[in-house]
Amino acid sequence: MRIDLGSGKRKFKHCIGIDRIAYPDTDLVHDFNRPLPFEDNSVEFVMASNSLQYADNLPSVLTELYRVCRHKAIVCIVAPYAHASSHMINPQFKQWFNEHSPRFWTRSSETVVAGDEYLLSQNSSWSLLEEDSLPMDFRVLRMEFFYFPAFQTGYDPFELALLRQTQLNVAHQIMYHLLVVKQPVSMGEMLLLSETGQFEEPDYVKAQRIGSPKNEETERLLFSDHMEPVIQYRDAKCSLPQQPARGSKHPNSRKPKNKRQGNLHKKRRYSPKRG
Repeated sequence: MRIDLGSGKRKFKHCIGIDRIAYPDTDLVHDFNRPLPFEDNSVEFVMASNSLQYADNLPSVLTELYRVCRHKAIVCIVAPYAHASSHMINPQFKQWFNEHSPRFWTRSSETVVAGDEYLLSQNSSWSLLEEDSLPMDFRVLRMEFFYFPAFQTGYDPFELALLRQTQLNVAHQIMYHLLVVKQPVSMGEMLLLSETGQFEEPDYVKAQRIGSPKNEETERLLFSDHMEPVIQYRDAKCSLPQQPARGSKHPNSRKPKNKRQGNLHKKRRYSPKRG
């Protein structure tokens, strides 16, 4: 069985559309905050596209999803990225999502997610799930971020990860592909699935990716010199160091890509035109 949780007006292909509003494509009128009317281990695929931010109690909803999913089912979640100012004040959003969210959905200490993607954390173990939490085990196979136009060109993946984790309005959307684990799964198997899996996603996500400009050498509006302590932390794998003295350089810092680059905290200055 395949289900689309909060299917709205456009149900995902080959899925049972579940929504509390009876849209033309809705197959089951049901509030997903309540228990799902399905048997244990009966679902092989779940689509949750821009729906879980409205959940009353996210751990409860995920626990119910875990109950109905079979071992190695795939769950695709698309949600607004938490660190966008318009999302933070949206009164309709009850849940927020970022790179740390799936760390609360498993007790596994291992992950296929690169360490740079969740760099700013006091806990080096992947799992942040408390011992007395509800039973669930969703493991990330893929995590993708969608960026505002100003950040779609001119930055490498590490720079984007730093910017996204240290300031607002860099990314606007996040997508996870999760593996439901109910039996032992090795790290090797997780890596294989992550690298070779054919992941389903909403059509609008594909359109967003196609519409993004290529990563070309362009003049960048923001830069990352002020994040040298974070870079040192990442390289040293230790506690955050003190702010380096003014003028000091990190040995691995990148050279500016053009002459106009400066520190991230510096703003451009424009001189008025003279007649």
